[in-house]
Amino acid sequence: MNDKELKTGTTTIGIVCKEGLVLAADKRATSGYLISYKRFDKIIQITDNVAVTVAGTVSDVQLLVKYLKAELKIKDIRTGRETTVKEAAS
Repeated sequence: MNDKELKTGTTTIGIVCKEGLVLAADKRATSGYLISYKRFDKIIQITDNVAVTVAGTVSDVQLLVKYLKAELKIKDIRTGRETTVKEAAS
């Protein structure tokens, strides 16, 4: 890598287990060479049974999470039951 290249990226993983799922992610949020947040939570709970790992612009992530929570809550109210994980993923 030369001096002008900028290495960026985040790491998030999901591991499927017999009894559930394990999510993991790094915590550092950067903007170029600037560390914006040293402890940014990249695993966000949407419902009791749904969580996401995120990468990208913080404001985009926050807006996406807000929309997901609202849409799933509306679906729960309309159907009279909790949205399944499979439905939420769709």
